[in-house]
Amino acid sequence: MRDIAPHGHQRRAEAPPGEVVVLRPRRLRWISLAAAAVILGINAFAGVTLSGTTSNGGTLFPADRWAVAGIGVFFAALALVPWRLRVEVDTEYVRVRNLLGDHTVAWTLVDRVRFDRTALWASLELTNGEPLPLFAVQVIDGDEAVTAVRRLRQLHAAGRAQGAEPDPDPVGETPPALK
Repeated sequence: MRDIAPHGHQRRAEAPPGEVVVLRPRRLRWISLAAAAVILGINAFAGVTLSGTTSNGGTLFPADRWAVAGIGVFFAALALVPWRLRVEVDTEYVRVRNLLGDHTVAWTLVDRVRFDRTALWASLELTNGEPLPLFAVQVIDGDEAVTAVRRLRQLHAAGRAQGAEPDPDPVGETPPALK
């Protein structure tokens, strides 16, 4: 995982308290970029060289060439979906952008950060028992993913400690003015 500041400047995983740490998959993004280029190249070549007749005797028109190229653009765009994956964390919240949705969760609602040996990506185990996958932290990134999970656990501990500050008026205690 590469920790990136909002304006594109690289940031260390040891960000000072109060700053937002952004985690993104590294290798998966480059793999998807290469796949998109191959898909686009193949469809562009097929669109340019497409001519003649179909197997059942139909004639191919210029619109058919454009359709093949357009299909290539569509599938290349689908291949770039992993560029959307991101996790933004600070000591209060976790903002997760996965393939199909965005979630913002307070650290007080997170029971633990999980990254099992057999898991393909990290996840948050919420206090209600539901897992929240973090597709941006993937095993394919190796040591960078481990460093990201360690940083998430540090921020989780800081967020839980911050959320566990003593209540100024605990339940069951009579205020001094009423005694």
